[in-house]
Amino acid sequence: MIEKYYSGVIEQIYNRIGKETRNIVMANYSNDFSIENLEVIRRYQSNEDNVFFAYSEFSYNTLVGAYEPFLDIICNMHRHFIGGSFDDFQKECGVYYLHRQVLNSYYETGECFREETVLLNEVAYEQRRMTKAIVDMLKRLSEVRPLMIVINRFQMASKSSIETIKYLIDNPCTNIGIVLGVNVQVKGTDSTVEVWDRIVESLEDRSAIYYIGSAGQQKNHIRDTSDDELYITTNFEQSIQEASNIMEFLDYEQARRGCRIIEHKIKFEDAWIDEKSLRRFYLIYARTSVLLGEMSKAIELTNEYKALIPESDSEHYFSIYYFMKGTCYMYQGKLEKAEGCAKKAYDYALLADDELLEFKSELLSVMIKMSGWYNIFFCVQDIPVSDEFIEKIIKHGYRNHLAHIYIYAYDNSRDVVKQSFYDESLLKHFTKGLELAKKIENEQLVYDAYQKTIMLASTNGLNEIAFLYVIRTYEFMKEHGNIYVARVLTAIGYNLSAMGKNELVDDYYDAAINMLYYLKLPEDIAEVYYNKSLNYIMQGNYKEAVQALLIAMKTIIKLHLNSLRVCNTSKVYVLLALASIFSGDRFSCERYLLSCKQFLNYVIYRVIDSTRTAAVHDYSRCDDEMFLYSFASAMLLWHDDKKEEAFLRFEDAERYLVNAEGNEFFAYSIYRKSRIKLFEQLGKNELIEHERILLDAHNKRMHEIAEAAPLEMLKNINLESLSEGFINERQIDLLVKQQGLAKDYQSSKRQIEFISIWQTIVDVNDQKKETMIENAMSNFINHFSLDCALIIDLHAKEPQVLYNDTECDMTDEVIKGICDIMIDYPEGFATSKLGEDFYEHENIISYFGVDDVCSFAAVPFIKNDALSSVLIAYVRMKENWHGSIERYMLNEDDLSIFKLLFRELEYSIARIEANEKANEMNRRLKQAAVTDMLTGIYNRAGMYQEIEKLEKRISVTSGGMDVGLMFIDLDNFKHYNDTYGHDIGDLILKEMAFIFREVAKDRGFVSRYGGDEFIIVIESCSRYELENIAKDIYARIAEADGFSRQITKYLNHDVEFKEEKNITCSIGISYERNVTSESQITELIKKADDLMYTVKTGEKGHYAFF
Repeated sequence: MIEKYYSGVIEQIYNRIGKETRNIVMANYSNDFSIENLEVIRRYQSNEDNVFFAYSEFSYNTLVGAYEPFLDIICNMHRHFIGGSFDDFQKECGVYYLHRQVLNSYYETGECFREETVLLNEVAYEQRRMTKAIVDMLKRLSEVRPLMIVINRFQMASKSSIETIKYLIDNPCTNIGIVLGVNVQVKGTDSTVEVWDRIVESLEDRSAIYYIGSAGQQKNHIRDTSDDELYITTNFEQSIQEASNIMEFLDYEQARRGCRIIEHKIKFEDAWIDEKSLRRFYLIYARTSVLLGEMSKAIELTNEYKALIPESDSEHYFSIYYFMKGTCYMYQGKLEKAEGCAKKAYDYALLADDELLEFKSELLSVMIKMSGWYNIFFCVQDIPVSDEFIEKIIKHGYRNHLAHIYIYAYDNSRDVVKQSFYDESLLKHFTKGLELAKKIENEQLVYDAYQKTIMLASTNGLNEIAFLYVIRTYEFMKEHGNIYVARVLTAIGYNLSAMGKNELVDDYYDAAINMLYYLKLPEDIAEVYYNKSLNYIMQGNYKEAVQALLIAMKTIIKLHLNSLRVCNTSKVYVLLALASIFSGDRFSCERYLLSCKQFLNYVIYRVIDSTRTAAVHDYSRCDDEMFLYSFASAMLLWHDDKKEEAFLRFEDAERYLVNAEGNEFFAYSIYRKSRIKLFEQLGKNELIEHERILLDAHNKRMHEIAEAAPLEMLKNINLESLSEGFINERQIDLLVKQQGLAKDYQSSKRQIEFISIWQTIVDVNDQKKETMIENAMSNFINHFSLDCALIIDLHAKEPQVLYNDTECDMTDEVIKGICDIMIDYPEGFATSKLGEDFYEHENIISYFGVDDVCSFAAVPFIKNDALSSVLIAYVRMKENWHGSIERYMLNEDDLSIFKLLFRELEYSIARIEANEKANEMNRRLKQAAVTDMLTGIYNRAGMYQEIEKLEKRISVTSGGMDVGLMFIDLDNFKHYNDTYGHDIGDLILKEMAFIFREVAKDRGFVSRYGGDEFIIVIESCSRYELENIAKDIYARIAEADGFSRQITKYLNHDVEFKEEKNITCSIGISYERNVTSESQITELIKKADDLMYTVKTGEKGHYAFF
């Protein structure tokens, strides 16, 4: 029956094309079913009517491509029905400038190429533009030929394909009909769940989901859709290219999935891939990870790439390696490290004489100074970029990067922005960048450019200018998505508040919250609540301010954020402190001030090096936070009746206010009023009048601003049409929890994946302990985005530092101090400057710098009730608070995984040490079997072992090897034994063996054949060399003078020696050219032996040749 119902659905949609608008339906069924043999499929394919019919059937066990099957449908229809230039067709369809190269290369070769890279801050925007382009091209083609598409097993689709369907549902086309067949018993991937749910919800609302029955018994080949159940072609080069195509089409989740499959084949199935392809794979995977924001994984992959750099052309590959690593460090907020990598990348590019890599390295260096344009509003100073380099950017066609440089690197001063109110062209570079952004149709950058001006004006108290640009932003972006509109409404609320129109603010904030709630953007909602708190403080509604700030802080904690885009975490804490003290909550004020201080100590006590090349971010100055911190501290001291101390803190606040004024409009009035009241209580009448003058001037200016507020600009904004109803705090709390759980789930998946990788790293037997630990720690630090780690091992009598990349010198005293503290924490602990217990652990954190540490984890390992080892790991305060893409607050979840990982590391270390001991014992036993224990040279068994090795070496040469052999018997040895005893006899044997070893060094080997007989084998020699060796032996023996000095020292008394009784030797020498077998060497021994006895029966103490 399923065939009948499936066919009926297809026919129904086919017949609605061109007549009805909503022509997308989902046909659900149980168990597997293939549409390949459906009669309706064959019939519509052979039809010659006006409809272009296409069908696709995804596999359960192979990776689906980006935008499959839509890309191929577009290419095929263009070739058949339009022809000509595909680039012109893209322009006609409004395809984004940066995407045309990708689509052209795919159309022409099937392999995607893109020169100007994607910027991390524009990933989501570019993904939306690409999806829109695919839909717009389909719609344009459907005007030429109506289009019918059937996709079976659609739940296996990539995220980009599902997004395309969602876009078509939201923007229907009469000429396009689509049937989506879905086996409800097989789920898609985790990365597609959210958009899948939105599709299902939309189709359910339109009654466009049909259940068409069961296909019968579940087929055996249907399996779970997890990555380890997918297979790839054995042609790895093809699989790598497919992953590259998926990445270039911006479907990074699917590209990562493909890369994980390949990685699994390499690491766990020992699949062989040639080094060139493997290097390309690691680069593709690293780029994918960067654009997914997974910098630790990207660094791990770049290290894998580094290990594959060949000796030839190494400069080229090292330049790429340092470029990638510098990019990762930049997005992690480690700007100094990033700059160092960019410099190395440039130096290697010069050595490689690669002009393109030189350019990319220079461009990276410029980007680092502006934090890669990730999560910043503006720079606090202009960034110098030479005209020469601007020309290079133009030459290489990096127009998007150039627009960013014009917008962010220049026109950052208050005076220039102030003049722009009258003439925007005075923002010379900004205007260039804005025009270029509009020319390449980058609406995201236009929006960001306006946001830069808004924030720059707002933080400098130029609210009229900020308001003007807010409205300009709205006019430009109102057709480009609710997220932009919601952020504009937030900016309107902020600036209305700054202009004293506090009573109007909540309407705009509430409308923004409503839109952001349905967009499921809790981080943006938290920013709105932060802004709401400022308005509440201005109005004196301190309890409401505390509540709004707590919502913002809960979002930061639940979503593991480093900060909000609009402020540091420390500013949220200090505002909580200020609002708490004004609402009469002294205890909370003190608590929040402590949390704030934990962050700000880094700013208070850190000496800034003005020569550093790294960028200074817009919020890194922290003048506004220092003002608020000093203000709140003064209020707390005053509350405790410490008025003189409060006065001093007020003076600190005044100094910071000079730099922060304009950004602290919301607190200015209550600050001045508070000072006046304190001065009155202290009797400082001479200061009161000055304060009143400042307060009156502020109130007058605020009144003038409020009167001049261009509210008529808001007339075109209809808030009612933008809002779908009031969203309460409970709903927001639930959204934050849901997003937090989803984030935790993804984090857990990453940790589980890392555990598998970790097990392969530590479960090795062919590495030294030090190598294994170094490799394990490198992966551990990268995965968890740590800065420093320390391992102390206490199994031996003396503590051992197995790993330490901290700046703390591990003296015995320090090690003892750390271990003594950890005994009190058998379960370990994790803390951060977000936690209230941070300073409870100051005793141990202080070893590494309390102010420099942002979050810290310490894990002790106990064995037989005694401390066996300690792990310490921590994250340092960042140079750029907002630029870091990865979280840096360690917590109890991290502690648990650390315990698991390092318990395995302990086991592995113990196993390696046991193996090393066993191997050493075996080595010694083997050595003893082939070594003469008295002299340390080979015994007879050892000699024959070396002869076998020599034969093997000879076997790989052409024509054999010239070999010489000396058979040596000691003369007068019996005299030494009989006269001085066997101990002296042993001494003589050792001294003679030493002489023989020295003359044969690097040329052959020596063995004690038995008693006082020795054999020397010399490789690749001539008769002349053998004769010189014999002469050298006799010269050394003569110089030893019967070893009288050694014997006298051993016996501890003088001994009289007769020269004719001095030790010497007789040598028989045999030599043969082109030796090829062991039997020939055995014959050499016999000949030399015979000759040696001939020598001894005549005149002893000389050599003879056979």
